[in-house]
Formats: sequence, C-alpha cells, structure tokens
Amino acid sequence: MSTSDLSAFELYALHWDERDQAITLSFEGPLEEAARRTWEAPPEHDWVRFHLRFAAVDDVQVRGWSYRLPGRLEQVPVGDRVSVTVMGEGTDVRFTSAPAVRAGSRTSKAGSL
Repeated sequence: MSTSDLSAFELYALHWDERDQAITLSFEGPLEEAARRTWEAPPEHDWVRFHLRFAAVDDVQVRGWSYRLPGRLEQVPVGDRVSVTVMGEGTDVRFTSAPAVRAGSRTSKAGSL
C-alpha cells in the first residue's frame, strides 16, 4: 500500500518484534464503498482494521513515541527496500525494511458500545 492509500486510516499501534527484525503497524478507519471488494467486506460493514508488516528491519531510530493520535506513515522506495518514517505528535520512528505486506485485516460494522 502506498502512503496515499493510508491517508484515510488512523495508525493506532506499532509492534516492534526485535527477535524477527519486524515491525507491524496497525491501522483502522472507515470502509468506503469503492474499497469494499478489496477488503472482501459484507455490504453492512463500514469499518476496516488491518496490519502492515515490515520485515528485515534495519537502522531503527526512535526519537519519540506517544500514544497520541493521529500517527502518519511515509514510505520511500530505496532500491528493493523502503525507508519508513512513522510520525505524529510526540512520535518519530524511522527504519528501513523490505516493502510492507498486509498481515491481516478485519471488517466490521462501526457502532456505539
């Protein structure tokens, strides 16, 4: 997924697995009608949650991490790898990795609890 594809979604979690040299970013947001087939969502679902996994992570720099949302992801191709920056208020995480792969997704009906 490109950065522009992610602009409608909120980055709500970052999981750094140093054993597997991988970082997983978790996003969620509204499911637009045009994207329904991409996410294989039933007609009544209007929300999607998904995870992007970056493998073979190198050069991790963490200059700040905050629970404050929203967070933003930028990916810049560098040969067969990507340079990734995760930023937001109080957050600045940078690394290089293999390109992201979707590691899972789930659609649902948004509603109040």
